[in-house]
Amino acid sequence: MSTLVLYFNHLFRRLLREKENTEVKKIALANQLGEYESESVQRTLDNKYVPMPILEARQIQDQILLEKFKGKKIRIADIGCGDGYHGETFAPDCEGYHGFEISSEMARKTRNRWQANGLSNTDVIEGDAAKVELQPNTYDVAWSLYYTAGNFRDEFDDLQKYDDAYLNKNPKFISIISNFYNALRPGGKLFLTVYKDKSKTEESQRKFYKNTGQKVITPRGSRFVATKENFWSVRWTEESMLSNLAECGIKPKQVKFNDLNEISWLVEISK
Repeated sequence: MSTLVLYFNHLFRRLLREKENTEVKKIALANQLGEYESESVQRTLDNKYVPMPILEARQIQDQILLEKFKGKKIRIADIGCGDGYHGETFAPDCEGYHGFEISSEMARKTRNRWQANGLSNTDVIEGDAAKVELQPNTYDVAWSLYYTAGNFRDEFDDLQKYDDAYLNKNPKFISIISNFYNALRPGGKLFLTVYKDKSKTEESQRKFYKNTGQKVITPRGSRFVATKENFWSVRWTEESMLSNLAECGIKPKQVKFNDLNEISWLVEISK
């Protein structure tokens, strides 16, 4: 076989592999988008489906943030802004409020909500928060609330790939948090509402997702809860959080674990 034929055979195989990899990535993104577009997953934002321990933590979290930042002329990044509730609360007093949302349906709802309230200092950036290009020294505060940070993950069909090694150094979590941490101004704050890794927390999660019409498919005792509808939410120890944050260049002395209740922390990261 001539050298030229061998070259073109090699080139063809390489192009075919690249096409297959692109298709796999498209399917993974479609699955992730499908997760957030589904009606049952969108119900997780509706308090009537929320078990009391989770609802209590949400309410305490909101009160803490209101006391810290309501009325402040600051720039806020909301990672996984959902239906825009927090923007509606904080944007009227802000210098600027940016929501980042992977779901086109939720992004549409947020835009409509903020426009209806005349919030001209807001913007919704739709897409993968790990890939959005952010400038340094942009935000005073970034946050990912209502346990959204526990949803960040690579898309695997095999749930066993989410083992301790993966969860302690989750590449998707690390890329998103690094992106927004680097966009903070000096003295800025990053807040994450997360589940504590306790059996009581798991029971609250399972009840929550059942209330919203989802079917839990992970066995009890897993460090995360996954549903047939492709929803996924991890629980954390202080060690697992600090391990992930270390990969973002964040030191333990910069991290404070604020107790919300028995099942939840509001993790506060200072730059």
